[in-house]
Amino acid sequence: MASYFVYDSINQYRSDNTVSEGTFSGTTFTVSDSLTSHERASDQNIGTIISGISANDAICYQVGSSATANCVVAYFTGDDGVIANGDEMTIRTGTALDGLSGADNFASNNGGWVVNDFTEVTEKTKFCIEFNEAITNISEILVGSKLNFEIEPDVNVQSSINYENEVQRSLGGVEYAININPGQEVITISFQNISSTFKSDLITMQDFLRGESKKFLYYDSSAYHWVRLDKPMTFTEIADGRFSTQLVLRQQIQ
Repeated sequence: MASYFVYDSINQYRSDNTVSEGTFSGTTFTVSDSLTSHERASDQNIGTIISGISANDAICYQVGSSATANCVVAYFTGDDGVIANGDEMTIRTGTALDGLSGADNFASNNGGWVVNDFTEVTEKTKFCIEFNEAITNISEILVGSKLNFEIEPDVNVQSSINYENEVQRSLGGVEYAININPGQEVITISFQNISSTFKSDLITMQDFLRGESKKFLYYDSSAYHWVRLDKPMTFTEIADGRFSTQLVLRQQIQ
């Protein structure tokens, strides 16, 4: 399977947008106190779960301006607590909470990422995910755009671990180190020859991410990575309408 990114294209992580909990009846979402810590579904932290989910409970992202999306991803920290049959969750979109449409079903799982493509929607301001069963251990739901790579990156994908150690020296000349985390993987992806279209797509993604600000999902054709940009991309025109660039991604601990 080809590599891709999934990023927040509806600006769900903006502080002035509303993330509501509630229930569904038909195609109508009603705000209510139905979940525990529902804000955990949209805090960019995959380590802390929402809980208290019953059938027909829901999370709804109400964004401030019309948005476009074609993908929803969810992360599970462990067993989903239900028998998987492929329709444990449903995404609906629209411009009014009493007239949502779409009804695209997707599955849960017993740990890790779920990625579900759906027919692209545009000019929507409401993105609601209904839980069709009493799911457990879900910690993040991201609605956004999926960007498939037009070509696979160069074979020299680089990976290193940054421990962010701070080495200090005492007045007597004794060195000691301060370690602030267990280490983050840093992945460097190189593209030596991409089209102007894919360049524009990458810039669009970077703009939605606000550079290093937001986390996003990277699939390398075999494994998922929860990452953020470590620095903005630089593009070099190598021929008429052809470009090279590097993406430096920092694996997120949570």
